[in-house]
Amino acid sequence: MSDESSIEEREITEVSLLLLIAAQGIAFTGLGLALWWFSGRAVEDWVSLTPNDFFIGLVTTTGLILLALAGFYFPRISNYLILMQAQSYGWLRKFATWRAIIIISFFAGTWEEALFRGGLQVLLSDYIGVPLAILIASAAFALVHLSKPVIGFIQFLIGCLFGVIYHQTGSLLGVMLAHFLYDIFALWYLLREMSRLEEQGLLDMPE
Repeated sequence: MSDESSIEEREITEVSLLLLIAAQGIAFTGLGLALWWFSGRAVEDWVSLTPNDFFIGLVTTTGLILLALAGFYFPRISNYLILMQAQSYGWLRKFATWRAIIIISFFAGTWEEALFRGGLQVLLSDYIGVPLAILIASAAFALVHLSKPVIGFIQFLIGCLFGVIYHQTGSLLGVMLAHFLYDIFALWYLLREMSRLEEQGLLDMPE
């Protein structure tokens, strides 16, 4: 197979993947809205578009990135986490373009927050209280990623953080935006570090 055919095939595969991710994102966002509506709340109150919502999203993103950067000062821990994530997300290397990173991050940030914060957490809080609702929604959020236990626990903590921010601010757009922007950073860093570790012979990734 020629290099040109290989590139063409990879682009077709990437487009198919992104369309699937978009369809999944739309479906689960709709499910989150349905749970909100089922809780007896008005559909028009589900998400707001105010300057404050954008501010919450940007501040949360900045905090998460600074927290992640602080962890990079411990190379052994950072390398260990990258190696753990490579076992679950190594397939992303085939789609290491900015287009893929942005689209994947957008739909992940949208549907995960719509479903787990704007839907499940809200509905559960009416029956079991906010703290337990945040814990259960965050556990479900971590489980759907099918990550290794260590990574799953970190995702659970991030879910709890988003859950608390959402409860305190009522801004679904804020946590969606933070999730979207942070995922762009996280995917870019993960792909970069997987390549670095592979070049150093510390990571063996199949072609």
